[in-house]
Amino acid sequence: VELAVPDGTSGAAVAAFDAELRQGLASWQEAGKQGIWLKIPLSSASCVGVAARYGFEFHHSKPDYVLMTRWLPATPSTLPKYAFTQIGVGAVIVNSKDEVLMVKERVSPLPIFQGCWKLPGGLADPGEDFAETAGREVLEETGVTGVLEGIVSQRHSHGRRFGQGDIYVMVKLRATKEQIVMDTHELLAAEWMSVEKIKSLVVDPSEPLDGKVSSNVWAMIDQALTGPLITSTELPNSRGGQATLLYTAAKQ
Repeated sequence: VELAVPDGTSGAAVAAFDAELRQGLASWQEAGKQGIWLKIPLSSASCVGVAARYGFEFHHSKPDYVLMTRWLPATPSTLPKYAFTQIGVGAVIVNSKDEVLMVKERVSPLPIFQGCWKLPGGLADPGEDFAETAGREVLEETGVTGVLEGIVSQRHSHGRRFGQGDIYVMVKLRATKEQIVMDTHELLAAEWMSVEKIKSLVVDPSEPLDGKVSSNVWAMIDQALTGPLITSTELPNSRGGQATLLYTAAKQ
């Protein structure tokens, strides 16, 4: 059962909602219904407490609404959980001299990484493909633009910020605009580096990384430059709208 509280439900209307919800729960249980989805807009936030008193739990929230659920049977709920994995994308972007764009973040996510040379990248926005995320992040941070040549690697980890899982995809881009215009709010430095210079800076992640390149970062660069790439094929979306991308490894 899917329900939506009308916008602006407040005051006396909350009491009416209370009565309707109580009656509805009784009839749904009698009819053998199982899962109840209740969407409450921000303008009707007074109804959240009412729903909680009737056993509804938070499923997820957005800036303009909260979605609550209740599972009626005595059995464990089979309602699907909300999204619990974030997507990040980094880029090995190569210029006409086969140099790689390296950056230093102004503030790194962990102290151990402060001052190290890394690859540009960041979290995906809703609706972005991997190449779009990488291109946007590279452009925002450095002013450089590029086109996708392929997918290099994928890392899947758990227990990240807010308990989320994390999928980090590394892509290879070929630069189409090479001049660096650095965002000084985000970065301390941005530089096109030769492969030889990058290799000279590589250290094990257990060693101090200030001014250095992690061996994990080098592994992704080396794969992008010398290994096979995963390519994408555009497929029609069975639900309409934005096309689906199928990623497959190159045939040997």
